[in-house]
Amino acid sequence: MTHAAFETPLGAGSPLLRGTISAAVHEHGGVSPTTIIRTDTPASVHIKWRLEGPLASMICGKWHVHVNLESIGPGREYSLFDRDCQLDLNPGGDGNYECHFDIPPGTVRAAHQGTPYKMVVTLTYRDPTGRPGPMAAYYEGPILQFFNP
Repeated sequence: MTHAAFETPLGAGSPLLRGTISAAVHEHGGVSPTTIIRTDTPASVHIKWRLEGPLASMICGKWHVHVNLESIGPGREYSLFDRDCQLDLNPGGDGNYECHFDIPPGTVRAAHQGTPYKMVVTLTYRDPTGRPGPMAAYYEGPILQFFNP
């Protein structure tokens, strides 16, 4: 089960400024859809989001994306960062953004029997001066089972 939310300073779902976010997990060399991932195989999360409404074309700044993995049961927590997923807003553009968030092999560790993790993608906004701004979103993804081959 997935859940997503996107909030702006005008409130969620405002006709003047609103957004959507989605994400899909991919194991390189694996079978889609991916929820069971080898720890020695590269994986990625493809994230898409959209900012829309009449005010969207006037916003400048930068988007920051993180992928968070919370272990279910004992295990380490991960807050992953990919420089390629820190994107400038495109004022006057179509409002569509996406990034391919890479998770290199060996990044996530698993117990000998495997470890399940709940994935949450977070999207935050920084204004042109680098200060956190009043827009944010999250995508609560599936439970992912990481295992050692």
